Amino acid sequence: MTACIPDDPAYCFYPAIEEDGDPPQIRILVEGLGFDIPTALVALDRDQGLDVCDRLNRRLGHRDRAAWTAFAARCLRAGAGGVNNTLH
Repeated sequence: MTACIPDDPAYCFYPAIEEDGDPPQIRILVEGLGFDIPTALVALDRDQGLDVCDRLNRRLGHRDRAAWTAFAARCLRAGAGGVNNTLH
């Protein structure tokens, strides 16, 4: 899938928690993209994943967990994380 990232993208990190019990992988959600971007970062558990994302997202300007989780939810509802597989 080809995608163009805007010059000044709005994005956040989030811990992708799989149903199979694997440790959460830290992924990037970019506003307007229909998929997430995996990273090499992996947390030991859900709580550690949230803590790592809190620190990374704070540096991006997301004030607190509520701010970045709301942003992530908006991105996921719009089709990120594999929900929308439409090719453009």
